[in-house]
Amino acid sequence: MLARMSSPAPSFPIEGVIPLLQTTFHETGALDLESLANETAWLLSHGITLLAYPGFVSEWWKLSPDEILAAAQIIRNASSGRAKLILNVTAQSTHLAVEQAKAFAAIGADALMVLPPFTVPTASGAIAAHLRAVLATAPLPHILQYSASLTGIKMTAEEMLALHREFPHFRSIKIDYIPPGPLVSALSAAMPPEFTFIIGYAGLQLADALRRGAHGMMPGSGHIPEDLRAYQVLKADPLNEGPREFQRLLPLLNLEMQTIETSIALHKLMLHERGVIASPHIRQPGYTLDDTYAAQMREHLRSLA
Repeated sequence: MLARMSSPAPSFPIEGVIPLLQTTFHETGALDLESLANETAWLLSHGITLLAYPGFVSEWWKLSPDEILAAAQIIRNASSGRAKLILNVTAQSTHLAVEQAKAFAAIGADALMVLPPFTVPTASGAIAAHLRAVLATAPLPHILQYSASLTGIKMTAEEMLALHREFPHFRSIKIDYIPPGPLVSALSAAMPPEFTFIIGYAGLQLADALRRGAHGMMPGSGHIPEDLRAYQVLKADPLNEGPREFQRLLPLLNLEMQTIETSIALHKLMLHERGVIASPHIRQPGYTLDDTYAAQMREHLRSLA
């Protein structure tokens, strides 16, 4: 049997706009930790109080475990006392995932997220065992990254509920699924009322998801001021002004969310041109924006200013 938690998880709302930080590199491909600290400070300057790292938009699969931990430590140092930090357990073996979760807890993570292993076909029992092992590492709030549209790994609401009953500190789900709205409705009906549901995919279906009971979004960090404005207006007026404001953001989101790689490239270029990070470098293999895409990004940002 896995060890049960001896103390309750600290409680805070997992909701709102929760940016995933881009991993910053020098032109040589080495980590640029100074730019990562600047990115963190820039997000906090816009009133962000909950951060997450790493995600798909952070290029986690191009990073070594030591690099992920070093980047997480920089974000923790830069945000300590000002924002809560969710650290995402992306390691694809159970042994490494447990070690990563322990390391994240040791540097002061406020919550953990876990991405189920997907790199090779895996039986559902092994997926459940992996999640249970990570959930058993620390009594921190845990979020399941349900990325079935990206990874092909699916779970039922009954399986998620069983995990929550064993580990009550599992209390949030990030939904990277197309379409997210019906899944938000189904999970809202199936899970306990303390659960929160955060949508990914840049919040492309945010207006629909909020009407169905979602509690927030987890986008990349490049257009956080615009995301915050759309989210706040949608929450204040979900039927009239909110959808109109969100419609203004959609051309940028549609340009971004063609692939994960276009999303990474656009966010990094936005951060670079806004003076937040020193270089928009992407570790290869990766996508290089052409001049037409870059021009469209600038046009969309001007229209939102």
